[in-house]
Amino acid sequence: MIDQALACLAQTIFMEARGENHQGQVAVGYVLMRRAEFKPERICSEMARPAQFSWYGKQKPPQKSELKPYYLLAWRVMYKLEPDYSKGSTHFHNFSVNPRWKMKPRVTIQNHIFY
Repeated sequence: MIDQALACLAQTIFMEARGENHQGQVAVGYVLMRRAEFKPERICSEMARPAQFSWYGKQKPPQKSELKPYYLLAWRVMYKLEPDYSKGSTHFHNFSVNPRWKMKPRVTIQNHIFY
């Protein structure tokens, strides 16, 4: 189960933040972990929940070889070995998206706003 949870977390970090810096990638990982209530058994189901992440169900998942460097980052986020750069956020979006949310931004990291 941990292997599958790491794969889902690594996929989400890759698909949502591969062009971002380290802090942005970690922040995306923490958003997923927070939505999964920091329970590894909930990571994949949360990733696959409708309308949670822009890529899921719309784009082909990355190849395992593409994810290799993201597994260590996912592991470090899963075990809270990285600082939470998202500052407790549960949502984020790219600057190119204009959501209907009425939440107050917590932090901006490169091309993402975290709420």
